[in-house]
Amino acid sequence: MSTSTYNTIAALLAIGVLIAFVVMVISLIAMIVRWKTPKRRGHGVRLLVSLIAIPCLIGIQQGILWLVFLPALGREQMAEINAARAEKLAETSVVQVGDTAPPFTLTTVNGDEFSLPDHGSVILINFFATWCGPCQIELPHLEQIWTANRNNTRFRILVIGREETMEAVRDYRKKNDFSFPIAADPDRSVYSLFANETIPRTLVVSPDGQIIYSKAGFMEEDLGELNAVLEKQLANLR
Repeated sequence: MSTSTYNTIAALLAIGVLIAFVVMVISLIAMIVRWKTPKRRGHGVRLLVSLIAIPCLIGIQQGILWLVFLPALGREQMAEINAARAEKLAETSVVQVGDTAPPFTLTTVNGDEFSLPDHGSVILINFFATWCGPCQIELPHLEQIWTANRNNTRFRILVIGREETMEAVRDYRKKNDFSFPIAADPDRSVYSLFANETIPRTLVVSPDGQIIYSKAGFMEEDLGELNAVLEKQLANLR
């Protein structure tokens, strides 16, 4: 429902409430004035009808507001947000969904080497920074994903601190009690292979080395799509 449609309906209902109120007042006065005449019964009926009509009309208006208009407005606003995010993603990405993931090698804080390509594995890559607010919200969810899949030898994850030192990301992981593999990208040499700005940035690489998921920024709604992509890819490897 559009805003103009809702405003038209709300205006008509408001007019209805006003008319019912006027009828109620007139009927009440007329009933008092003609209390001793037979006509008071007719005025009483009109008074009763108007008393019932007013809350009914207000209830209809509120029902349309909460059950129809606001949900539709929310969907419209979410569509606008998603369109803006998609545009921002396209503008800031060096590689897109469908492209082959660029090769790189990093060493994690545990001293393990992490390299792309890694054919045969589903790989989740996340770029973050210790000062980034949305990153702080997203990373606990990535920890849950890692915990749920860490025993799957076909699943790999790497969280990369953009413009962060190895010491900084090591301390950050310890402070937040994270266990996922984490590495530093102090000069943006790896980040620049994927994008030119915006964090957090999350990507999923398929077993054949293709980027199949890419998001810049973070919203709670992203988790459903991310988990669905991972589940489908991992199921195909069983």
